This record gives sequence, C-alpha cells and structure tokens, in this order.
Amino acid sequence: MKYYLLRESTDLKITGHFPQSIDAKHNCHVWDEPNFIEHHELTPIDFEPIVSNAILHNKAKLTDIISTSGIGFTRKLLVSNKLKSIIQDSTDKLDVQFFKSHILYKEQIIDDYWIVYCNKSFSEFINLHKSTVKLRKRKPEGGTYLENIFFENYYSFEHYMIENKLEGKLFFSNIYLSDNIENDFFALKNVEGGIKYVVSEKLKQKIERAGCIGVEFQPSELSYSEWIAPNGQREKVYGKA
Repeated sequence: MKYYLLRESTDLKITGHFPQSIDAKHNCHVWDEPNFIEHHELTPIDFEPIVSNAILHNKAKLTDIISTSGIGFTRKLLVSNKLKSIIQDSTDKLDVQFFKSHILYKEQIIDDYWIVYCNKSFSEFINLHKSTVKLRKRKPEGGTYLENIFFENYYSFEHYMIENKLEGKLFFSNIYLSDNIENDFFALKNVEGGIKYVVSEKLKQKIERAGCIGVEFQPSELSYSEWIAPNGQREKVYGKA
C-alpha cells in the first residue's frame, strides 16, 4: 500500500495566509507548567493537558488543517472536527489522542478544532533497505552538508544516533514503509522535519471523499526538496503554492 505524509496546504488561495496562525493565547506559564502540552511528545497522556489557542491572521481562511507556528503546537497537528472524526475512525484509539483547542479568529471563538496527539512512534515500520538516511555534518570552513548513511535495522539506527548524540542531525528523508502494516494513521520520529504524520492510501481517499480542504498528501518516498521542487509532484497535483 502507498503511504503519504499529511501536510497543511501552502496555497494562499486556499489558506489566505501562511501560516494561518500568527500568534497563540497560552493558558498557563509555558515554561513552568508540567501539564502544558508542549512539554509532552510521543508518550501517553493520562490527564487533560493545558493547550494553547491559535490566533489566526485576519486574511486566513478556515481549513481542515490549520498551519501553526510557535510554542503550543510544535510538531503537532491542529485539525477540524471533521478531519478529527475521520482520523479517529481509522486509527487505534490507544495510539492517538485528541485534545480540544479552540481558535481565535476575527474576534470570534471557533471551538471545533483539536490537537492531534500521537503518543507513540512507529518508526520501526520504516524499510531501512529502501529508505534514505541522511547525516548532517559540519564543513571545516563553516556550514553543513548532508551525507547518506546506511543501517541494517532501526535498532542500529537508534543506537548509533543516541550513542553519538545525533538527534536532529540523523534522519530519514525518502521513506519507504514495510508491506505488512495494518495502521492507516501513525507518527514517525527521527524523520526529515522531526516528526511526521503518515496516512495510508485508504485513509487518504476517505479524507478526499469527505471534501477536506487545506490538506496535502506528500508521497512518503519523496524528500521535502523533491516534493516542493519547481514542476515537481506537489505542483502537478496541487498547483503552484
């Protein structure tokens, strides 16, 4: 089955502004409050976390994924009730949690939005023999470059990364997934961009049939630079951003 990285649209005709949120209302002291959702990632939450509320640009349009930036939404998805329901019906309830996070938009409260919180990673689903692993290295004269590196299995990848303190520098770029996956929605860590959310072809079709807007699907086997390249696949599918 084919898999895709779930992305927010960058097309201003659809989003009105990018990112759609330009600020956030925080409901706690963001550094000292242990229950603030920003301090939790890929681990189960057994309490109601404190969330932030995205403040949208006046030119932004409401879509089923809201592009966010800044604390409170780091490496997390903010989705409409419509998209939340589709994902929730297609996933293991133990692996994905949803926390209501209303939006502040043109002096109104839009209360049917949710933070999608995956409480575990399924990076072991990655086929290391077909996928590309890149290591960001420093040049003696300054700057960095990327070098391809090979691992036999995910355990050796993670062991090498931890032992050499390479988190954020060692990552999967072109991602091929195993053939025997039953999950339709799941998170991957240690990938280009840190964390990515993956949907199956089956779930992609459900989301498209439902008419969700502001949603794009990047084939997982494409790197981000390949995806956004001029005349590349993103442009062919969704038009110029």
